[in-house]
This record gives sequence, C-alpha cells and structure tokens, in this order.
Amino acid sequence: MEKKTKNTTKKTTNKKKTNLKSHKKKGFTLIELLAVIIILGILMIIAIPSVTNYINDSRKSAYVDTAKEIVSGTRNVVNEGNLGVYDTDTTYYIPAKYVNTENSLKSPYGEFTDTSAYVGVIYDGQGYKYYWISSDDTGQGIPDITLVDNLDTDDIKSDLNVDDIRTTIETTGIGNRKTIKILKTDGTWNDPIYLSNTNNNVSEETDVNIVCIPATTLHTATCQRDSLGCAIFVGTGNTITYGTIPGKTPKAGDAYDCKVTKDGDFSERFYYVGKEGNNSILIYYKNMNGQTAYAYDSSNKNYLGPRTAYQVLPSITQWNNPDIIAPGTRQIVTQDGGKSAGTNTIELFSYTDKAARFLTTQELVDSCEGMTRVGTSQSGELVPCSWFLENTGVYESTNGLRSGFWLETPRSDDSIGVWSVYSLYAGVGANYANDSIDEGVRPVITIKTASILN
Repeated sequence: MEKKTKNTTKKTTNKKKTNLKSHKKKGFTLIELLAVIIILGILMIIAIPSVTNYINDSRKSAYVDTAKEIVSGTRNVVNEGNLGVYDTDTTYYIPAKYVNTENSLKSPYGEFTDTSAYVGVIYDGQGYKYYWISSDDTGQGIPDITLVDNLDTDDIKSDLNVDDIRTTIETTGIGNRKTIKILKTDGTWNDPIYLSNTNNNVSEETDVNIVCIPATTLHTATCQRDSLGCAIFVGTGNTITYGTIPGKTPKAGDAYDCKVTKDGDFSERFYYVGKEGNNSILIYYKNMNGQTAYAYDSSNKNYLGPRTAYQVLPSITQWNNPDIIAPGTRQIVTQDGGKSAGTNTIELFSYTDKAARFLTTQELVDSCEGMTRVGTSQSGELVPCSWFLENTGVYESTNGLRSGFWLETPRSDDSIGVWSVYSLYAGVGANYANDSIDEGVRPVITIKTASILN
C-alpha cells in the first residue's frame, strides 16, 4: 500500500511539470509583441492613404455621375418645350434644383443651393448641347463650364465660392452667343443679359465641317449702264468682275462656293463680309426669287423688324446644312447702333425657323473699304464693293430699276424708314418699310470661321 501511494504522488508531480511547460510555450515575449505592433503600424501607414484615395475617387466619380444624371433630367425638361429654349443667340442656364431627379439637391459631398449648380444649354437650330458648372455647400464642384461629354473627375476642385459660380454664368455665353438667360426655380427666366464682349466665351467643342471653299473662277457681267459711267467706275472696258479670289485668310469680297444643304455640293456663291467672334458672315450673290420685290414690314412699322420680308429667307429645311448657324432672336439696331426708331423702341426680332438673315448697315460699312457713312444716298458709293451689287441691275440692265435689297437696319429718326442697297444709284438709301418698289431679299449666313477652307 505504501509503494502505491508514492507512485501516485510522483505521477501527479510530473503532470504539474508538464502543464507548466505547456503554459510557458503559449506566451509572447515583449520583443515579439513590439514586432507585431510595428508591423501593424506599417500596414496601417500603407493602407490608410490607399483607402482614403479610394474613398475620394469614389466620391469624385459619384459627383460626375450626379452631374450627368441632372443633365439628363434637364434634357427631358428642355425637350418638353415648355421653357422656350429655341434662340440660337442665347445661352440658357438652368439650376440643378429645378430638375426633378433623385440627386438634384445634393452631391456626394454636400447640398446644392439655388445658385450653386447649373446646366448650360445652347441651341444651334438643329439640336441642343449641354454643359455643367457647380459648387455645393462644402465648396466642392466644377468651376469651369464644361461640356457634359467631357466631364472628368480631374475637373473637380475644392474651396469654391458659390458667388464665383454665379458671376461666371452671368458673364459667360457659350459659342459666341450674345445673350444669357438664367432660369429661376419657379420656372420663369430672369431678364436677358446682353454681353458686350464675347471674346472669352466657352467653345461649343463640336467637330468642324467645311461649309465654304475658295472660288477658283469669278462671276462676270457686261456693263449696260452708260448713264452710270461703267468705264469710269469699273475701269478699262465694260466687263464687271464680282469679288476676288481668296487668299490664305478671308477678306471682304472674297468669293466662296458654299454647301447650303447637308447632302449637297459646293454650288452656291457667297461673298465674305467679315468676322463676328469665332464666326464668319457671308452674303448670297443674288436675291431670293430673282428680282421680286417685297415690303420690309407691311404694317409700315420698322421697329417691329422685317416681318414681311423675312418670310422669303431660306428656312432651315431649305438650307439644312447643320453647320450654318441659325440667326435666332436678334436685337436689331439703327444705323448708329441705337435701339430707338423715331419715338418707338425697336423690339427683339426672331428669325423663326430661318437659316439666314439680313445684312446690317454696320456690316456693310465695315466690309466696304472707304465707305464711312450711312445716312445720305450718294451715287456710286458701293461701286468699289461690286460684290454687293451683283444681280441688282446696277450694271446688268440699261435702266438700273431692277431690285436692290433690304438691309436689316431701321432709321433712327423715323418709325417707318429702313435702309437698303439702292440699285438705281449703286448706293445706300432709305425707303418706307411697306414700300416694295425696289427692295428684294438677300440672305446672309453665319458659319464658324473654321468651316471655311483656306
């Protein structure tokens, strides 16, 4: 019995030693713990920036997606037609809060206010283009007016001032458009803003197609007007040559052959008049419907614009080349640039559904070198600028009584007087708005200067 007890005691002691050894193997030394902490710290140093960048990139992508979603909603609103976005000379700004989309009130960073995020819209007579500019209440946004197809996360800036966004849209037209309209959240437009300088406008960023190519031969005619003195005004002989062969840079009177229909060819003759911002102005070589004369406005009120004569201008379905810029709504002015004809204020005039407009006296004077005044008729003042006189009867007929053409410009001192190219005397004269004895309709088109082949 005593021997058995000793063995039992020995086994118990050995078991305790074994357990003690096992317990000692499961622990970590201080060095081992420090090593683990250091490794974890290094991993955190590496991981945190990556995670932060991932979160920032995700938020930026969400910001761009939100902007595109709001633009898509704006597109639906515009296409409904209730806002009247149809003027080709106006930039329209529509606030994001006006558009009923899920995210129209907030960005991934903060909320949009009434005046902090806008969709810019322009119409070219054929369709619409959409732009984006924004800042939310945290100062995150895109400060430059950007075509929606070009929106990129790199465009997003921080610490933006909402007032700067408002100032930008109040001073920036898109694609040389001279008028700005800003929609209020109640669905009405602010009073139009007229820009005096459009040199810093946002580009429309569209592909440029060639509309006009340089003429290789010029139109000629035989002078029949002995009474005008062809040899004196024109030079040796009786042959009249209209326009000039273009050089590298377009100049007044250069002859171009243009494509006025989308699927047509370069078969219509135009003469270069001048530049307007990034655009060029050209005048057709003949009147519409031959020598038929039309009243400027049959109501005999020049301050209402050429309501009668403009109907003869080619429509955007007749001259359907999409690269011809439709004239839209214009503020026509008198020969001295004023907006008052007699005692009446000249109204805005809309060339509804037209591809062309009338030439102004200001454009004529600027284009005809040496012609410095409009206001009194002087025989032969347009002779040095023969391209304005082709097919007016100045040279082609013996009596010169065939039709000249209306200019867009009302007289400043008269509510019924309108300026025109006066075919009888090869000059500029004024007739009554409802007088259709001598005046025809000669279209003027506007195209991007880049659309002219050098």
